[in-house]
Amino acid sequence: MNSEPQTIRLDQMAGILSERFKSREEITCYVGSNAATPTALLEALTEAIKARSPRLPFLKMVHLLLQGPVPYVEKGLQDRVMTYSIFSGGDVRRAANDGRAYYLPCTLANLDSLIGKGRSYEPDVVLMKVRKNEFTGEYSLGLSVEAMHTAIDHAQVVIAELDTSMPFTQGQSVVDARSIDYLIEDGVKPVYDFAPPDFENLSPEEMRIGELITEHFIENGITLQVGIGKIPDAVVGTIRKTGYRDLGVQTELYGDGLMVLQQEGIVTNRKKKVNMGYSTTSLIMGSTALYDYVHMRTGVQMRPSAYTNAAETVRKNSPFISVNTAIGVDLLGNVWADFIDPRRYYSGVGGQPDFIRALNDRAYGAPIIAMQSITKKGESKITKMHPPGVSLTASGYDGVVIVTEYGIADLRELTSGEKALAIASIAHPKYREDFLRHVYEDPLFTKIIGFYLDDKPPRGVRMYAGSIKLTA
Repeated sequence: MNSEPQTIRLDQMAGILSERFKSREEITCYVGSNAATPTALLEALTEAIKARSPRLPFLKMVHLLLQGPVPYVEKGLQDRVMTYSIFSGGDVRRAANDGRAYYLPCTLANLDSLIGKGRSYEPDVVLMKVRKNEFTGEYSLGLSVEAMHTAIDHAQVVIAELDTSMPFTQGQSVVDARSIDYLIEDGVKPVYDFAPPDFENLSPEEMRIGELITEHFIENGITLQVGIGKIPDAVVGTIRKTGYRDLGVQTELYGDGLMVLQQEGIVTNRKKKVNMGYSTTSLIMGSTALYDYVHMRTGVQMRPSAYTNAAETVRKNSPFISVNTAIGVDLLGNVWADFIDPRRYYSGVGGQPDFIRALNDRAYGAPIIAMQSITKKGESKITKMHPPGVSLTASGYDGVVIVTEYGIADLRELTSGEKALAIASIAHPKYREDFLRHVYEDPLFTKIIGFYLDDKPPRGVRMYAGSIKLTA
């Protein structure tokens, strides 16, 4: 590689790839993800693919969630380019459900093993964004580290958009100039930003879930992993009001909620056993205020997802509380998050299984799956059996904690019959009696001696006992 990247125009990128790989029939491209999606590069590459000029090898595009338009997944291009998506949304989700893109199941902790040397998806090319430190000459991967270092180390060509809208983040996001072959400066589109959480306008259901988790699982000095969304926002919102202190953060995705806790001195990272003194994450996504906050800030540091999601790292930072959500859970304790049903792909497993399995012993903490009891259409998210054919982010033997607005079902160390009773007990009242009757009548669910249907709550259950009233 050159000692300094060569600056090129967007319309030169396809020609460079064509010349570099003129003897190849197929190449693999790894694409930077999430808020740091290199949209300008993807659009320029798609224009060349459509024009069939210059000649390009067949392109395998490997990536996590891409924000914004992903034009190469449109109909009619699959003889020249194909997506292998590890986590999807928008354009890629629709393409995968139409058979125009592959879903490539993989947890974030295992990304490196998927794209490493000699593996099926070892990249030939990396497309990404960077931010330059004008004082040191170093570059930062900014908002997306995940498996980028492994991809860069093995790629023959690394092309980066130089984007001043992206923060220069600290930690293992920093790469030297020799790691990049080509820089694009003109025509670059800014990073993707999103509205900050509105802690004052959460629904009563979300507030109840936040209150249950905070009351029963949060304590001084714990380490947190939370995702982005209304329910994680509710957890953050209730933590702010409780007076807890010296919390730590080790997460795969750092958002506005965790920033607020750190700004207000609730998150100090002083009690972490590893990476003490700073929050660790592999991805950052949220508002422009968040991006301003993490710019050059040593208190928030990037690490590869193979590290942030590793069981060893999680367990060393115990007591550890992981809060994620899901599409559904069945009465056996099976949880799914990447498919709605076998014919409807939704997103991906992400890092949820990593944290669940890292916390498989209550000595380390608690893996929480938090979700409202019903969908917007009024359908129960708790089902008697999971949809056949969908992959699971947690199985009945994983021992997760399920939280809905009606209560907590701590499934750890319960028999299958006890799990079913616990889960049924926190279902929406519209469905609860049917579930309980099903468990009572089905001999599959062995009950304890002397069990009666009106015994409440069963083992492992804490029903909501607060004052937040649900909407009618």
